[in-house]
Amino acid sequence: MTGRRTALVLAPLVAILIYLPTFRNGFVLDDEAIVVGNPLMQDLRSVPRLLVAPYWNRPLQDGRLYRPLTSLTFALDRALAGGLRPGWFHVVNTLLHGLATLLVTLLALEIFQGGAAALAAGLLFAVHPVHVEAVAGVVGRAELLAASCVIASLLLHRRAQRLAGRAGRRLAMLGAWAAALLGMMAKESAVVAVLLCVVWDIAFPQQTGSGRRRALYAGHAAALAVFFGARLLVVGAIGAGGSIPFVDNPAASAGPVDGRLTALGTVARYATLLLWPRRLSADYSFDQIPIIVSIFDPLALAGLLIVILLVAGGAFMLRRAPAAGFALLWIAIASLPASNLVVFIGTLMAERLMYLPSVGLCLLAGWGVARAAARGHARLALAAALCACAAMGARAWTRLPDWRDNFALYSSAARVSPRSARIRYNLGNAFLKREEYKSAEENYRVALSIYPGFNDARVNLGMALLQQGRSAEALEDFQSAAQERPLRADIALNLGSSYQALRRFGEAEEAFRRAIALDPGSASAWNNLGSIAMARGEHDAAIGHLRKAVELDPEVAIYRVNLADALVASGRAAEAASQFEKAARLAPDFPEAQRGLGEVALGRGDRAEAEREFRKAAGGHPGSARAANFLGYLLTLKGDTRGAVESYERALALDPTLHDAHRSLGMLYARALGDRERGALHLKASLRLAPDQPDAATVRRVLRELGR
Repeated sequence: MTGRRTALVLAPLVAILIYLPTFRNGFVLDDEAIVVGNPLMQDLRSVPRLLVAPYWNRPLQDGRLYRPLTSLTFALDRALAGGLRPGWFHVVNTLLHGLATLLVTLLALEIFQGGAAALAAGLLFAVHPVHVEAVAGVVGRAELLAASCVIASLLLHRRAQRLAGRAGRRLAMLGAWAAALLGMMAKESAVVAVLLCVVWDIAFPQQTGSGRRRALYAGHAAALAVFFGARLLVVGAIGAGGSIPFVDNPAASAGPVDGRLTALGTVARYATLLLWPRRLSADYSFDQIPIIVSIFDPLALAGLLIVILLVAGGAFMLRRAPAAGFALLWIAIASLPASNLVVFIGTLMAERLMYLPSVGLCLLAGWGVARAAARGHARLALAAALCACAAMGARAWTRLPDWRDNFALYSSAARVSPRSARIRYNLGNAFLKREEYKSAEENYRVALSIYPGFNDARVNLGMALLQQGRSAEALEDFQSAAQERPLRADIALNLGSSYQALRRFGEAEEAFRRAIALDPGSASAWNNLGSIAMARGEHDAAIGHLRKAVELDPEVAIYRVNLADALVASGRAAEAASQFEKAARLAPDFPEAQRGLGEVALGRGDRAEAEREFRKAAGGHPGSARAANFLGYLLTLKGDTRGAVESYERALALDPTLHDAHRSLGMLYARALGDRERGALHLKASLRLAPDQPDAATVRRVLRELGR
């Protein structure tokens, strides 16, 4: 096998092998919003709408992005995999990285002609740790596609200049234009393709007619016009436009001077990551990168020197060492769209943004090997390059586990970027999902200490407090957030939940109705309105509200359980049984659904089946208090007094407000076990919680007997 073939086979193979562990990873970070949560990707019949929709599906997200090719590949993945199988998406990303590595190697072969230099460039691109975010994160596919298309456009651009046959030349020209357009449709940063072609032609001029060259660039201009025209029609802007969240890119809010100085500091940080990628993070948002207010700041000066080196040094080297000059200018040009030096973008810094610019660094490495080979040190230079690639590959390999899931990713990022409000917020969300509410609270408080105006963190802090039973504290956070953002339906919903937990039902109902006015499709708000109506004994109203919740989101089991409970209270047991069964099919391990099945079995007289379902529901996570209460009742009927007492105690541990569990337990202690003190304690608690309960007279009589 020749050196050329070795490079073309080995570099892409290594690129694929090193990312094999990602096949076990899940969806992380923006994958959930862009891939999992986009309804247009669920059915290929929605593809026509998908191609004319912004990249972000949600209106509150960045609607300025238009990446139809990337979105289309996600939809195709979902269709081919038969659903949301993250392993399949990661396989495709890994193969695309292998393709990009192959194209980088071909580009290096085009420049250096030697297999050793091309192998060094290709291997470095294959294993560079800064690429992990682009490959291991599913939405990093935009970078993979854009980079592949840009390089393919350059290679076809050169081929169109070389071919003598008219048919082959026209095909190559069409390919160059199509690749450039597809790259822009994958990610906006691919607009640099035409500039790279210009530098390519200056560094390595070809003997071709001026007419052919004009035709080539006219086609590139047409591709740019098509892209910007489509973008204008879909997102309403040719350029960036729109507002940029302060927490994601504080430089955009710092003013034109301080913002650019901060961007220069970020250039220095990127250079450090490319040359020494030891500390890697998935997030660098406010206040991990402080605003720079002086040109004499060391990072700003370093960034300015790097820009001068890349631009002036690259231009100077174009005639003396074309490969080195081209590589330096590649880094400068490819970095420009994401640098925040020309226009501010939605993020201040992200490792994935270096995927295309890093090609220039890899070409520089190849140039170094080629220079050494020309001086008779080919083996030594290649050995040094392979050692460097091995070190880079080892760092990339150790980085891969961080992308296993959101909790691992956010925990890793919090260690490297402890001053990032966004990552602290995300880590709090991960803890909230794991039901570790105290840890979630701690991270939300850190996020707010970094950025007091971070309303999303304030809202989620309220949710963490609410889950800990600290409703009064949660209410303060939700009230503050509601004042800041009165038109947010989700904030009104959380505010209502706090009022509801404090049993301030009038204010809760008002908040839920406001949430519905802001978002009529809020199934949660309808469900909570139904819960309030149930608490008031307004069963018909409750059924109406809960039916609306089920209609809006039929896949949520708890809505069906609540509807079934309302139907039971109205004496419509047959309808309730149907809802309980549907809830159990949706969530077989959901304790309240199992409790509902137990009620259905009890209603038809099957006590054995009812007991099995109640035991499963009472012992689940976190367990159903009502199921434990029902189980206590069944065990009492069987004469198992000790078992019944344990079950009632379990019910009250899960929900101390169950007045009927207090009543039943008090009766058992007083009459069956002879424990008058405990019996009286629970009977009094039952009357305190429900003074108008149907058995109130009996409870008071037993209390009088115990008193005598």
